[in-house]
Amino acid sequence: MTASTLLVAISAGFVLVGLLVLVTETLESMLARGQTALVDGSKWDSDSTPINGDSEVEIEARALLIAERAAEEAGKLLLKIFRGSRLSVWPKHDYAGSLVTNADREAERLIVSHIRRSGIKSTVISEEAGRLSFGYDSIVWAVDPLDGTLNYVKRIPYFAVSIGVLIDHKTIAGVIYNPILDEMFTARRDEGARLNDTEIHVSTKKTLRNASLILEWWEPEPLIPDPLDLERRLYRFTRRLRSPGSVALNLCSVASGRFDGSVTVFQKSPIYETAAGCLIVQEARGKVTNSSGGSWEDFSGSIIAGGEQIHSKLLSLVRELAHKQPIQL
Repeated sequence: MTASTLLVAISAGFVLVGLLVLVTETLESMLARGQTALVDGSKWDSDSTPINGDSEVEIEARALLIAERAAEEAGKLLLKIFRGSRLSVWPKHDYAGSLVTNADREAERLIVSHIRRSGIKSTVISEEAGRLSFGYDSIVWAVDPLDGTLNYVKRIPYFAVSIGVLIDHKTIAGVIYNPILDEMFTARRDEGARLNDTEIHVSTKKTLRNASLILEWWEPEPLIPDPLDLERRLYRFTRRLRSPGSVALNLCSVASGRFDGSVTVFQKSPIYETAAGCLIVQEARGKVTNSSGGSWEDFSGSIIAGGEQIHSKLLSLVRELAHKQPIQL
């Protein structure tokens, strides 16, 4: 090889290295600005609209996949802490006896990281962090990183990760992951509900007599001013009444037919705690409303869920209670 040929080869090598450095810096700059390369070669820029040419159906599918991955990873983290010894607990002040743990916060950070890295402009409403804006209000992630915190603290293996996705105030996807049983409940609006890829449905129970029911309550509300009175009335029909301690898993239990119905008493149902579960019940051919029979997506008042007939009877019982009518057996 002549000296001139060697010089040309060395120069070409320097040019190639320079180009590689330039490409690397450009990619890093894109990621720093919230841009993510897509499979088809286009890019998702956080300074543009969140859809950026994709259809809403594609957005829903992508959001569901992100939620599944985030929920599973967060669930594995919760399980590791649950079985270990590095659990820290602090009091909260949203209601009497409320607690928060390092596991809540670590799982939340992990989920938010998944959402942020997805490149989807959106807003997160999470139990611990509150409202986090990533530049767009019409897409909302409703995140409960650890539903059933008291159970978790007491080493009761009944807790879950819950992630709902809303577009323009409509819940379009829901994911609830139970890490103890490795059960992933999912739903997309108008596409049914699934447990680990198997379609699920609510029970076909028609009466409250000997029905398996869940009653949980946090704060009385105008239509259910005395939850203990509701409990007494329910016991007139059945002794199969439980308060397991996780709203998300309770709703999944109704969706999968393990329980026939549930009443969860809130003054105002938290979006992060109920969005995913209510959609899963609805997509499992169930009926879900607030305590007045209105849309659960108003996130106002209590949540009543079950098969069509059980829901109707639970709602009638609540209305009778509100007006103090005699129990109709």
